[in-house]
Amino acid sequence: FEDADMSLCNLEMAQLNRANMKNAVAREMYVSGATLFEGIKDIEGSDWSETQLRKDQQKYLCNHPTAKGTNPVTGVETRESLMCLD
Repeated sequence: FEDADMSLCNLEMAQLNRANMKNAVAREMYVSGATLFEGIKDIEGSDWSETQLRKDQQKYLCNHPTAKGTNPVTGVETRESLMCLD
């Protein structure tokens, strides 16, 4: 999914183990309570604005070593779009 526009994408019950979402636009995605991001490979530069994440999944993504950078399309910082506390 690198550089993909995944806006409004339905990821209900998806398991994104080893997925590369570097520079992806992941705005307003539909993720259900069963969607898992554990094991995701890369989220650097991704924009998660308006995507409602489960608290444990949000925490996981915020703690991911690649949770940094700015999306080259939207100009939104990854950590800001994930609403990370720092």
